[in-house]
Amino acid sequence: MPIPMRHLLRWLIALALAGQAGLAMPAEPVVIGQSLPLTGSGFPVANRVLAGAKAYVERFNASGGLQGRPLELVTLDDGGDPGRHAANLRTLASQHRAVAVLNCLGESACRAAAEATRELRLPLIGPMSGALALRSPTLPQVFSLRPDDAREAAALARQLQSIGITRALLLSDGAEPARGEALAQALETSGIRLQRATVDATKDAIAGALQHMTPGAQQALVIHLGLDGQDALGRLDASLFTGVPGTIATLSSGGLTHMTRLFPGRVVGYTSVVPNPETPRLPVVREFLRDADAFIGPEAITFEGLEAYLNLRLFAEALRRAGPSADGARIAQSLEALGALDMGGFRLRFGPGQHHGSEFVEVGLRARDGRLLR
Repeated sequence: MPIPMRHLLRWLIALALAGQAGLAMPAEPVVIGQSLPLTGSGFPVANRVLAGAKAYVERFNASGGLQGRPLELVTLDDGGDPGRHAANLRTLASQHRAVAVLNCLGESACRAAAEATRELRLPLIGPMSGALALRSPTLPQVFSLRPDDAREAAALARQLQSIGITRALLLSDGAEPARGEALAQALETSGIRLQRATVDATKDAIAGALQHMTPGAQQALVIHLGLDGQDALGRLDASLFTGVPGTIATLSSGGLTHMTRLFPGRVVGYTSVVPNPETPRLPVVREFLRDADAFIGPEAITFEGLEAYLNLRLFAEALRRAGPSADGARIAQSLEALGALDMGGFRLRFGPGQHHGSEFVEVGLRARDGRLLR
């Protein structure tokens, strides 16, 4: 039976439209970049940062992007070298046309990132360092979700003081000197008599310092190690350290997992600069868990993963307000104009002269059996 002409025409038109849709060029992505130590001792922490960032990028793109434009996150490896980090940012700007840089990791890398992005005239969003140097008025392109190191250190010192700690050993490898000094000053200001042990970031050096601790001499061990030191700590044998006191403390650190494993039977106190991802009281944490489960997996569900997720979410909010074709300068202007921003219960405030949007610090405790107490 022949097909009626009108049906044939409709079929041909539909076929042509389908062909056009299939050939349509996808919208050009908005490129953002980050440089992380994907090789070397910093890899475990960098991998958690990358997982959290990807969780938000995948959610953003699955929701249609911004006016059809997806986000493209380009991540380069710097091996933990600040010089390579700065060079990577120049590559992200010149070759990949990134409109913003996010998630530098640690004091040295973030200081290098701040200098490079000032030169490149790109916003640096979410440096994972509370170094006061990043708050200089000469670095107006830096936008942070962290409090400064002094505020974080004071919170930890108050907690130790409140449980009766008057004597402590501060074990440091000197990797983040400004942060370490802020911690020492906060502890001493709180009336804690402090013994300092500064060691090389090697397994033998750290083990030696811990083995020389005399039982009962100190009430707390405060650990402040960089990425190399954290890696060395994670390779030690817990049975060697009989003189370590019952209370361990640290500022927000990628080494928290190592400390919980290495010192079983001891309470581990720590600060966090984002809400705890294991206690989803806030809407933003529940959304993070949803996106991590949907797109990435459990490796994203960490403090570092949530911090990276929040940094990406802040960028996306600035991009929405600036428009999908915004360059780095317009995104920086948009960030500064955000004002008060409630990000699912995580509250921020930005404005002229106020580029550091959060003063959130929380002190958490891991019980002797590893359970989260609060």
